[in-house]
Amino acid sequence: MKAVSFLSDKWAWLRSAAPDAFVLRASVGEDDLPARPDRHLIRTAITELRQAVGPLGEPVAARVTRWDRGLPQYAVGHHDRVRDIREAAAKLPGLALCGAAYEGVGVAACVATGRTAARQALAEAEAA
Repeated sequence: MKAVSFLSDKWAWLRSAAPDAFVLRASVGEDDLPARPDRHLIRTAITELRQAVGPLGEPVAARVTRWDRGLPQYAVGHHDRVRDIREAAAKLPGLALCGAAYEGVGVAACVATGRTAARQALAEAEAA
């Protein structure tokens, strides 16, 4: 299991649409898993979720979406390059960096870097 998002907790419209159920998204990513049948992937995800969070019941519905190479992978040395870029950017007043190029390609990582950049920009504007 690479990641799990409890979407009913993220989005109120999902929670209100099915108050007695929950919607979640699970990402699996072992090299040999994409070639396995959907039912195997679903069962693997359910088993691992139960190990992580306890009893969940049985799914009402499940769908597998295969994204072969769906998210980009950073090259070796990426973290060092980002450190160097951030050090250089820190010398330029008013410049705040955010997005998938830095600390993560997922939505949550991009939102986090966006919030950090916004706080930085506001702090600099207030200090000026």
